[in-house]
Amino acid sequence: MERINRNGYTALVRNLLGKGEAVVLTGHRRAGKSCILELLAAELAADGQVIYIDMEDPENADLVSFRELSERIKSSIREGQRNYVLIDEVQEVAEFEKALRYWVKQDGVDVVVTGSNAAMLSSDIANSFAGRYHRVHVSSLDYQEFLMFYGMEDSDNAFSQYLRWGGLPFLYRIPLEDERTRTDYLGSIYDTIFVKDIVRRKNVRNVSLLDNLARFVADNSGKVFSANSIAKYLKGGEMAVSANTIGEYMDALCDTYMIDRVKRYDIKGKSVFEQQDKYYFEDLGLRNYLCRDKRSLDIEKVLEGAVYLKLRRSGYDVYMGQLNGKEIDFVARRGDDVMYVQVALQVTGEDTYEREFGNLKLIKDNYPKYVVTMDPNVGLIHDSGIEACSARQFLLTSNL
Repeated sequence: MERINRNGYTALVRNLLGKGEAVVLTGHRRAGKSCILELLAAELAADGQVIYIDMEDPENADLVSFRELSERIKSSIREGQRNYVLIDEVQEVAEFEKALRYWVKQDGVDVVVTGSNAAMLSSDIANSFAGRYHRVHVSSLDYQEFLMFYGMEDSDNAFSQYLRWGGLPFLYRIPLEDERTRTDYLGSIYDTIFVKDIVRRKNVRNVSLLDNLARFVADNSGKVFSANSIAKYLKGGEMAVSANTIGEYMDALCDTYMIDRVKRYDIKGKSVFEQQDKYYFEDLGLRNYLCRDKRSLDIEKVLEGAVYLKLRRSGYDVYMGQLNGKEIDFVARRGDDVMYVQVALQVTGEDTYEREFGNLKLIKDNYPKYVVTMDPNVGLIHDSGIEACSARQFLLTSNL
């Protein structure tokens, strides 16, 4: 099967090799981690011995613990050569970190693994690596990659297709007009995440509640809520659930990398609030799949989600901003760089204009400030150093 190289990821991983640290590729299922690992294996074959272990291959069913995994690696090592140990879905091996902790310290050995849930990056595992690992998060296709995979030029239609179907890489093999098969594929990915990565791994008892929570987050993407507010909402619908249970289940959803939690950030006090978060799906198609029976595509919510994903893909830590009771959609921080972003479907109305531009004007520092919109006349707007740009332009910018 033809593989399309997402060069940014393979180049990033190669630059991290040879530094005595394991490289961990994370992301939700079918985001493209396995493909990146396979392409990396093909590139590295010219430089040394590649030991490739796919934990979803039935032939590797005997690798149930770190002892069997370590023995497999040991039997494949070639002395006098560079050895690259590449393991796909490593979380399937019990206590895998014990084997990796040993091999990452050996001269001439590089370790790259993929995993699909956050349990493999818990504080315990971080401690067991003693800081000797580097995480590379693999996202679904961004808009620029979407155009490359589908062989499309940037256009209103292409952008509409991206917002509707998202960026699961395999979807490009299914014709856009075959909506039923594409929808079924999204459903199969959701079911796999739901059953394999949450229900089974987390020993979830109330499966119906977990499913309802995922759909609630999809329908309320970008809105602020807490475990307490969800518990009160469910109680009104005659489903009594404690806030603690809601919190545990929300953590489980986030642990699969299917959903991201976005904290609130006090711009004036430069501190992070611990309650009342926002949530966004890491793939727009999965989000839209869960909302398909309730309403047509909610373009404003999806647009905000697309901008969030762009900021994350560009290496920013992303927060929701708060300043003097006003909300800033996104405060993006990357090292010493900071960016403020408001997202609006249009800014032609006076009230909308004042909300989007006025909120940004309250911020008195000199960091970049953007209003991202689908308004066709956005290029004519200039106000107080705030840059207004079209959503397509923003998502295609490579040097944010």
